[in-house]
Amino acid sequence: MPPAPLEASNNSSGTACDVSEMGTPTNGENHTFRVVCLHMFTLDFLNQVIINFERDCIYQLAEKKIPSIHGSNVGFKLEQFVFYAFAYAPSMALFEILREEEFAPIKNANGASYDTPDSAKLMLLRLHSRWVVASVLNCHCHISLSVVEISPLCSNAGENLEAICHGRTFHAPCEITN
Repeated sequence: MPPAPLEASNNSSGTACDVSEMGTPTNGENHTFRVVCLHMFTLDFLNQVIINFERDCIYQLAEKKIPSIHGSNVGFKLEQFVFYAFAYAPSMALFEILREEEFAPIKNANGASYDTPDSAKLMLLRLHSRWVVASVLNCHCHISLSVVEISPLCSNAGENLEAICHGRTFHAPCEITN
């Protein structure tokens, strides 16, 4: 059977599995990866998964607060997750990515401590700054920045910045548009 992800709320300690910056679990669990939600399935496989889900009745029981006119009540919800399909796959492949280059989730509103629109924007601006710094190694330009935004019309992955940055001076915050 292929590896199967463990829902964060359903691990042996009964608590969510926090992962540190280096990918090391902080609560003693042996889980170092998160699902970024880029899955590719064939239609035939998904049809087979539907049959298996109905037969195997795979659900995650989640306790939820339900608002009512008398205040908040506790209820239970049966959930299914796309990664439950992995158990039915004859094979699968995992790709490890650098989170700071490929994944800036937005799960919470601004003001929360993580995964907010502001934190995603900052991660993108820092990535763009690293691209410009890397291009400086290959061209002659002056740079004094900590935050820079690069228009996707100029570069999608840090390419072509040598020509754009050559002989220019940048001061943060700035936007590179051509």
